[in-house]
Amino acid sequence: MEEYKNLRMDLLSSRDVQSYMSKNDMVILPIGCFEMHGPDMPLGCDYFHAWGQAIILAKEWECLVLPPVIYTFPGASGPWPGTVEISCKITMEYIKEIVMGLIKAGFKRIVLCGTHGPLKSMLSCVIEDIYLATKVVVMHVMPPLMPEDLMREKLGYLRGEDILLAASLKILGMHGVYDPSSIVDKPQEFPFETIAELRKANAVMPWTFVKDYQHTGLRKKVTLKDVDTAIEIMKEAARRIKDFPEHFAKYQKEMKELWERAPWKGADVWTEIR
Repeated sequence: MEEYKNLRMDLLSSRDVQSYMSKNDMVILPIGCFEMHGPDMPLGCDYFHAWGQAIILAKEWECLVLPPVIYTFPGASGPWPGTVEISCKITMEYIKEIVMGLIKAGFKRIVLCGTHGPLKSMLSCVIEDIYLATKVVVMHVMPPLMPEDLMREKLGYLRGEDILLAASLKILGMHGVYDPSSIVDKPQEFPFETIAELRKANAVMPWTFVKDYQHTGLRKKVTLKDVDTAIEIMKEAARRIKDFPEHFAKYQKEMKELWERAPWKGADVWTEIR
């Protein structure tokens, strides 16, 4: 964890942050969940790996990372023991308030980081609402830090929450509190076959897990010995998107100039089609 100490806002003083903001305006907010993740994974799985991935990105992007948002709408694990279930509405309102607070504090490039399933739709609404109200562009990233090519080449299997969690815990200084090894293989799956059929029509529906392993699956081949290799994969993948901060700033500038020009107001904006 010592390697990442100066990236974590929770470990910095107010004066440290003031110094940082004199030369940088970017910050990452990890967003997770607190829910059942099978028979052995910690309930904090999603916020641990959102935080771990955010730290890897912050190292590459030379920016700060906030402590994670822990409690959000969980989705299909709602009634399982230990899951803390709050509504989509409250989740979105809370995250919006945090982001508005960051804007007020002077941060300009705000990145929401998380791969918890329901976040994609909820955070899309949050960043759109913030843009409507403030014209500040906020980003949500679902980091591609365990890409298929690197995972196949270096570990011989694909990304899963088992190895992602184990690697993230080491990044956070908690190596070994979770062991991803399993004596059985179980698939990640929907609770009912009808869901797969309905999704052929691009349907969206609620569902609830009926077996503990359905959320993440279980894999014999993943072990704690793989963690260091997994972290190196994450770092290499982060280097592939090292220019994200520059592209973010450029996009914000483009959007600002677009609204200043307001081309939709011009009489000559229309394309002649006949």
